[in-house]
Amino acid sequence: MNAVRAELLKAGTTRLLLWFGVGLVAFLVLVLSIHIGSHDPASLRELSTQRSVFAFAGLTAVIAILIGAILITAEYAHGTINQTFLAVPVRGKLLVAKLCAALVVVFALAVGADLVTLLIAELWFHGRGATLHLGRYTLAPFLGAIGASMLAAAIGIGIGAVLRRQTAAIVTILLWLLIGEGVIGVIGDGARFAPGRALGAVAAAHSHGLGDRLGAWPAAVLGLFYAAAFCAAGFLVVLGSDVPSSGD
Repeated sequence: MNAVRAELLKAGTTRLLLWFGVGLVAFLVLVLSIHIGSHDPASLRELSTQRSVFAFAGLTAVIAILIGAILITAEYAHGTINQTFLAVPVRGKLLVAKLCAALVVVFALAVGADLVTLLIAELWFHGRGATLHLGRYTLAPFLGAIGASMLAAAIGIGIGAVLRRQTAAIVTILLWLLIGEGVIGVIGDGARFAPGRALGAVAAAHSHGLGDRLGAWPAAVLGLFYAAAFCAAGFLVVLGSDVPSSGD
């Protein structure tokens, strides 16, 4: 528990996390304003439209995977990982503590994103003379956003542990999300098993899948597999490495 508290303290004092939060709020304001503003009042009253509005909270997963990677690579980048390993000599215990801290931080961020999304939607809907219908169907993406974000954070921890270089980890993640997922999308139905598509399906929280998207629960199971695989690979790399040196 002391190791987890220490990692939470480090995360809480990392200014970059604050900027991630501010950037996420600004981006949500932008995309929600465009999305809601492009619909006429009649369509805004449809439950499917309201559900699609709440689904934008799932964008938190993109930030979550970066946070997971940064929480572990930042110590390599600043050369503090040596002192950290001296404070917690059992590397496996330290890596688990970082994973737990990442999950707590991302959980709080995802809940905050859900609340911000709900607030922005309420203001827009009220201004356009429409009423939000809060129920199991429309609010499901909020739970999906939390689940997808926590899975993404675990994957980010694994990627960060494998690469141990902050710039390399961030660039790799962004290239995969922006280009790799698109290339795989050309394949066809198999693309729905890609990591990004799986997390997107968890965030969307649809009970049944389509041709290019899994249902929420199969996607969650696949997401857990990816999280476990990346974390296992990362932990093996760190556990088997020599005394670390500073990175990017």
